[in-house]
Amino acid sequence: MPETRKLRIKTKNRTRSIIIFLSVLIICVLLVLITSGFWIKDQEAYKRTQIICGLLALVLGGSLQILLLKFFKGIDIINYNAHLLSKGQLNTSDILVSKAKGLETLCIAFNDMKANLLSFTELTKTNIVTISDAIDKVSKSIESSFKGNEQIASSMGNVAAKAHEQLKTVKDTLDSIYNVDERVHSIEASIASIENFVNSVVDSTNVGNKNLDDYNQQMNVITDNLSSTSGFIDHLNMELKEIYQLGALIINITDQLKMLAFNASIESARSGAAGKGFSVVADQMNKLSEETRKSITKINTLLNNVSASSNNVKTSIVSCIENYDVSKELFSSIKEAFDSIKNNTDILSSDTKKVYSEASVISGSTHEVREKGQDLFNSANKISSETQEVAAVTQEELAGTELISENILSLKNMLNGIERLVKRFKTAVTPVEAVSKKTLKIAFISPLDHEFWVGVKQGVMYAQKELAEKNAIIEYTGFTENSPEKIVKAFAEYLDKGCDGIVAPGFSEELVPLIDKASRKNIPVMIFNCDLATPSKKTAYFGPNINEAGTLAADFMIRALEGKGNVAIFRGSLSVSVHKARTEKIKERLKSKPQIKLVAETEASDNHDVVYDKVKKFLRENKNIDGIFTTGGGIAGAAKAIKELNLVGKTRIVCFDFNKEVFEFIKDDIIYAAIGQDAFGQGHDPIIYIYNYLVANEKPESDVIWTRTDVVDKHNVDDLI
Repeated sequence: MPETRKLRIKTKNRTRSIIIFLSVLIICVLLVLITSGFWIKDQEAYKRTQIICGLLALVLGGSLQILLLKFFKGIDIINYNAHLLSKGQLNTSDILVSKAKGLETLCIAFNDMKANLLSFTELTKTNIVTISDAIDKVSKSIESSFKGNEQIASSMGNVAAKAHEQLKTVKDTLDSIYNVDERVHSIEASIASIENFVNSVVDSTNVGNKNLDDYNQQMNVITDNLSSTSGFIDHLNMELKEIYQLGALIINITDQLKMLAFNASIESARSGAAGKGFSVVADQMNKLSEETRKSITKINTLLNNVSASSNNVKTSIVSCIENYDVSKELFSSIKEAFDSIKNNTDILSSDTKKVYSEASVISGSTHEVREKGQDLFNSANKISSETQEVAAVTQEELAGTELISENILSLKNMLNGIERLVKRFKTAVTPVEAVSKKTLKIAFISPLDHEFWVGVKQGVMYAQKELAEKNAIIEYTGFTENSPEKIVKAFAEYLDKGCDGIVAPGFSEELVPLIDKASRKNIPVMIFNCDLATPSKKTAYFGPNINEAGTLAADFMIRALEGKGNVAIFRGSLSVSVHKARTEKIKERLKSKPQIKLVAETEASDNHDVVYDKVKKFLRENKNIDGIFTTGGGIAGAAKAIKELNLVGKTRIVCFDFNKEVFEFIKDDIIYAAIGQDAFGQGHDPIIYIYNYLVANEKPESDVIWTRTDVVDKHNVDDLI
């Protein structure tokens, strides 16, 4: 037991000490009253002693009677709650220690036992929902896995056979790749030879092309020379012609000389002896003329022969030139052919080099493919081997899945047993045995912006599980932003879509006409957590007794401050009835303690950061604050501000709702007490009330149903952690 609890119990046991002390005093007074006659001789003193002892005995007896009445009243309260507990009824509020005078230890022990059992039961319910959902999911998964494993097991044999066939195919492919690789190497070698040959042809073509160019140049020289020779022969013929003409002139001259000689001989004969000399001259001239004529005739003959020969030569030269021209044209064609051959040879050489380069790449790729093929063969061989191992493992997995399915079935049976055991403890209203003849749809609308609402959702989930086999569907709508407008909108949408029942918090008076509309459609509506101020046709309200919780919060603050000090209230909006009622009851109760002064009342949101900023700023400006009330969320923000300002143990918080974080702040003596309002029940019970009403026409026991009130402080927080 924690040391703080021992001190608490020791303090609370003073009532028992007072009873014993009073009893001893009464006995002592009675002894004095009885024995006073023996040792008091004065009658007046004896009477005064008798009166005083009688009055004192009456006072002490009355005080003892009052204490005993409170003591026995505490016994009755504990006995009544123990009776409820024996019946499995855990949905009761804690016994206040102030109502069990002299039985504080038993009271604390009873509250702890009930709280532990209640916490265990509700946690078990939550776990049942979680485990049940998990089992359903795992069961479906295992069933799917089992079918998959069966399919895999049946397929793995075929896979193994196919893998073996694939291995054989890969081996044949690899052999073909080896053959292709060898042929590619052979082709590469042949292309290399062709490339060498083509290079040789290119070189020869280049040489031949050069020789043709030289030959063409020589042909051009010869043609030029023949043309020059032809011109020379023409010039010669012209000169021969001139010579021939000159010979004709000489012949003509000789003929004249001959005539002159003939005339001279005639004149000589006439002259006689005197003309004898002229006769000789005339005779010589006649001979000269004759010889000259013969010579010229011979020369002309020779000239004619030369001219004829030169004409023949010219004709031959012209023929040669013509033939050379034909040859030049033919040679040009040959030259063009050689150029074409050279170009084609160059292209062939370039293409051959490309082919050789590509062949080298193909050869390298073929070699790489060969290596990859070998790797593929090794992998295929490994796959074939491992496929057989996988087939064996799959069979083992199939057997394991069957075993898991059997274990899941056992787990379901065990969970059902736990659920039946939990149902023995009545922590909430239970659904009727009857099953709905038609499928019911019950809508649950709730905020989801605080851990309290997560507890509400867990209650909804448990109700959903309870009604799953009773032909009822629960549709949960949670808003991560606490907006009354969204709740009203969702309520209206469910009315339009159609449903059989609606559960919603009474955060907005705009719900009233919608509830009346639902009533006209025979749709029951349960309001939870916060009741509506305006009368409506709702089925019932299920939620905390806000007035009682507010008064209880003030009592705990009074106890924390030992009846005196300065306090502040950080509340939510007064437009929300919960915050308004809590605040009013806290203020009302504090008025009975004049030594406790309410310094400030500040509106704050449920946001931790906003509350943190406001509380920190307020405490910096007000150094004398001993206690803080928070009526809504943001509790962690207020606790953080106190811790950072080193006010732990000086400024205490009393708050509403709790979670694990709040438990830690209680242990750290930052939060003095946290008042709970049964989040799980607020999510669970309204749904069950609606179901019972729809199926069995069983109305709630009253229009207002209070949840139990739980209090967590440093004396019981360890049991909850």
